[in-house]
Amino acid sequence: MMIDWAYQKWILPAFESGIKRRKTFHHWRDLEASQWWPRQQIESLQVRRLRDLLTYCNAHSAWYRDRWADHGIDVDAVWSLDDLRSLPITTREMIRENADAIRSRYPGVAFVSKATGGSSGAPLRFLIERDANDRRVAAAFRGYGWAGASPGTKQSHLWGVNLNKLPWRQHLKECLYARLLYRRDMLNSFEMSESNVSDYVNRLNRYRPKVLVAYANPLFVLARAIDERGLRTHRPESIIVGSEKLYDHQRELIERAFGSPVFETYGSREFTLIAAECDRHRGLHVTSENLIVEIVDDHGNPSAPGEEGQILVTDLFNTAMPFVRYAIGDRAVAGTGDCDCGRGLPLLEKIVGRQMDVLKLPDGRHLPGAFFPHIIKDIPAIRQFQAVQTRRDVIRLQVVVGDNWNADDRDALRQRILHHIGDSSQLEIQQVDQIQLTAAGKMRVVIGYSGPQRSHPSRIAG
Repeated sequence: MMIDWAYQKWILPAFESGIKRRKTFHHWRDLEASQWWPRQQIESLQVRRLRDLLTYCNAHSAWYRDRWADHGIDVDAVWSLDDLRSLPITTREMIRENADAIRSRYPGVAFVSKATGGSSGAPLRFLIERDANDRRVAAAFRGYGWAGASPGTKQSHLWGVNLNKLPWRQHLKECLYARLLYRRDMLNSFEMSESNVSDYVNRLNRYRPKVLVAYANPLFVLARAIDERGLRTHRPESIIVGSEKLYDHQRELIERAFGSPVFETYGSREFTLIAAECDRHRGLHVTSENLIVEIVDDHGNPSAPGEEGQILVTDLFNTAMPFVRYAIGDRAVAGTGDCDCGRGLPLLEKIVGRQMDVLKLPDGRHLPGAFFPHIIKDIPAIRQFQAVQTRRDVIRLQVVVGDNWNADDRDALRQRILHHIGDSSQLEIQQVDQIQLTAAGKMRVVIGYSGPQRSHPSRIAG
């Protein structure tokens, strides 16, 4: 459309590059070209940028310099992506507890401050070098563009909003920025419920966005209502889902309800867009020009093909507060081979979920978080749920149910779960009115136990 072209070629570049003096559009153009490079050329670029980062950290970040010295590591000997594995893993707790020693002391580094509460609820405050921030926004432009959501296209965002009360001038400024400049209609996911979904559908029908961008769980609630009630809704050209784990049954229902293809994205506050699907839907392409993403097992070694592992991220540009081999707390399966779209960017086969979403049972087995959505998706009476491992041998399952919920459903659910977890754990099923969201408005469907190991007699509770 002509208006999309005008926004992308004139209006937004004039604002971002001219008024704000940001390099976002310059970096976006570079990324649009480099995505087609052969894999070997992209990896060579990563190695050059990695060596620059490590040299910088060694000179200007006291914590990294001392830690690597304690491990006997010579950063000048890192000449390949494989060599990166010789460096120790960095955890969120390490960043939080040593933030002052980690941050760069190089004079004149311009940065912005950000924070994330994460699913654990413990806030992490960090700095981002301004050019690195421009690069990550550019990466989001590219990744969303694969789903037809380049900047300036008409979009509706079913997303979290700022919960702090803003001065009316700032509130007006943010509304104008979203609606007039970036053509985004912001729908508050915090306030959506099954009782008011028709209001959200009506708003989508009035605005008629080209692309719908949403958290996975509120979008699933909206799609289920559309499907069950036969509501007529605008059909966007595509739907982008991010910020929460997207399960296969959710994708299936969302695509059926809206008649639109779903594109999954994966990102975080620390790095913005880490990976995104292209139109071939063979996995998520990693933003490899800006980041190095590793999938490793519990011993820090590369996970075997097809096996899930924890995600480590190295930011190649954030010199204000470097993240090197940072355990972000999520799990994924690395992709194998190349996508037939022709991009040289490596793939993540799938995002599995949070590291804590794996339940470690008393008998030593690991129960993946995807177990519960797989079991519960076949019980239509359950509207929402959350499984919490309150102790190593106690799993509390909270369910929000419809009027058709009955004792037979409850007994069948209990027996199916106990059949898999055995008698080493206590199962508690609680009927509740709503599931508590995180501070960011997200739904954690599975939460693993993080406390000390204890031994308790096993029993089954209703």
